[in-house]
Amino acid sequence: MSDWTHGYNIEQGYTYGVYRELAPDWMDVCAMLAGYVAPSEAAQDNLRYLELGCGQGFGLCLIASAYPSIEFVGVDFSPEHIAHARGLASAAGLTNVSFVEADFLDLARAWPLELGRFDYVVLHGIYSWVPAELRQAIVACLAEALVSGGLAYLSYNSMPGWAVMQPFQHIAARMHAKSAAPGAQVLGNAVSLFQKLKAGNAALFDALPGLSARVDGLKDLSPNYLVQEYLHSNWTPMWFSEVADEMRGAKLDFVASATLPENLLPAMLPEPVRAVVGEVADPLAQQDVIDCAINQSFRRDLLARGRRKRFQASPGAAELLVHALARPAGETVAVKTSFGEFTLRQQIYAPLFDALESGPKRIAELLAVSKEQSNVLQALILLAHGGHVAVLKDEARDFAAAQAFNRACAAAVLTGAPYNYLAAPAIGSALTARDVDLMLLGLMADDGDRDTLWARLLEALGRLGRKLLADGKPVEGEQAAQLAKELVNDVLVNRLPLWQKLGAVT
Repeated sequence: MSDWTHGYNIEQGYTYGVYRELAPDWMDVCAMLAGYVAPSEAAQDNLRYLELGCGQGFGLCLIASAYPSIEFVGVDFSPEHIAHARGLASAAGLTNVSFVEADFLDLARAWPLELGRFDYVVLHGIYSWVPAELRQAIVACLAEALVSGGLAYLSYNSMPGWAVMQPFQHIAARMHAKSAAPGAQVLGNAVSLFQKLKAGNAALFDALPGLSARVDGLKDLSPNYLVQEYLHSNWTPMWFSEVADEMRGAKLDFVASATLPENLLPAMLPEPVRAVVGEVADPLAQQDVIDCAINQSFRRDLLARGRRKRFQASPGAAELLVHALARPAGETVAVKTSFGEFTLRQQIYAPLFDALESGPKRIAELLAVSKEQSNVLQALILLAHGGHVAVLKDEARDFAAAQAFNRACAAAVLTGAPYNYLAAPAIGSALTARDVDLMLLGLMADDGDRDTLWARLLEALGRLGRKLLADGKPVEGEQAAQLAKELVNDVLVNRLPLWQKLGAVT
């Protein structure tokens, strides 16, 4: 492995993911709900957004297409990633995003004047996977990159939730360092080794009772993800207080979690646990205790360079806009969080969705229609986390760039690109989509004849050497034709109307 990687595994390119928590509106909403002024409220010039470690650039291009008035810059050390990102931006006709190949150490030594400063700086899946000197460089970059009042997003593997997997990661990474075999094969060998240890009643599994289920669950996860997660020379799950102390080097202070429900803690913990948390005076140690209470394994922290509390009379969160996405069908709706599953009753959420039928509403309006106002904000946070509503700061947005981006992605999927998202500019975020969904969009753009879509889908799959699957097995002939027609109908009847409503397509 070459020196320029700093021990980071580049055997497989990074995934093509999109993370809703990185969207500017999502970060603004989290800050405003926590009582702070968001960057978009205080900016004196056009907003600028930087992603350090942008990977393939797919997520940054998607977000840039949904926010055409913001300037985006992506930085990554991998030339393969930067080449893909630039190609995608060019194909989509994006003019508000650019990409730079650079190393954090070089940027920390001399921050380029041409990069300037930014209102948002985000890092996803980097901080706890790099050595200490790289973390120090990241802090130096944040100190140079963020404007006063700017927000930083930082995600990382956290303690104590990852403690159980430290033995597996150590052994797997060691096996990989001493092997010429591909990473996916090494991981399979490591899983087999640990399963044999368990079968032999190794004492480790008594000391770490959650280890067996976590190792067994690896077989259901993407090999690309697993290589990126485990096979690095540096893998350091961190405590919140450790990260917070390091971030002080860039004058950054914690504002909120970008995982919305975690901002309801410790209030939603059982009373005896809340009492224990309340005994801890140091706010950083208190957050560590909360993480112990929920066995936190992954944090998404928002930090501000000069956090600014909102004045008491300022409307703030009450002015945020709420969009309905997927109304629950039953009398209750369950929302899973990192600290348990919570059930919302129909009498709480039904009035909210009734009010939203006529279009987006401000939180202040929704508070007025509910008979249980004390629970409305909590319900909205849980519903947003569960994907039932979207909470935004702004409403007006040009959809043209996002629709062009989606057309480019659909065309690319027809040639084999592994994309699974659509930009949804009306909510400033992304929608998950199957590859066949994107293929059908690309086929409709080429030829509007919907009667032949099913046949053209099968032809497109054939050109890629693929077949439709039923119960995990490839199908042919009449069965394939029937399945293709069902997929076309599902897209046209169930999915396309939502995509149109959210500005993903015309």
